[in-house]
Amino acid sequence: MSTLAKLFLACLLPAAAALAADTQISTDKPVINFRLPAFTAEGYRAWLVRGSEARYASENQIDIKELTLSVFSGRADEKVETLILSPVAVVHPTEAVATGPSSIRVINDQFEASGTNWRYAQKEKKVSIAKNVRVTFHAEFKDILK
Repeated sequence: MSTLAKLFLACLLPAAAALAADTQISTDKPVINFRLPAFTAEGYRAWLVRGSEARYASENQIDIKELTLSVFSGRADEKVETLILSPVAVVHPTEAVATGPSSIRVINDQFEASGTNWRYAQKEKKVSIAKNVRVTFHAEFKDILK
């Protein structure tokens, strides 16, 4: 390496280090077309959180617009068991929990549910809806009124 190249590199390195030291992740800008997958211990998909826009609120809180949460079987077939839709949600990735004060729509093969003020816990695969709940079953109830 020539002396001139060494001198140029010696001047460039401190400037690059100073620039890197001032680099920060901006939390005031949204992430567009956000995606956050989670996997089981065996490496299969557990859930996939998607949103048109997401904002990092804190270490364990992501605010999402137009949530589409796909809940998978957790097996090799990677079948989507349930789909959860909401215009606004908060995801807590460490606890694998999603919540929202606004509307929710839960869709799977057996039923469809909707309401407001909801919570989804991935570990239990449990959805709780507190207000304005409506459930439509896609199964036949034989002799239910007997």
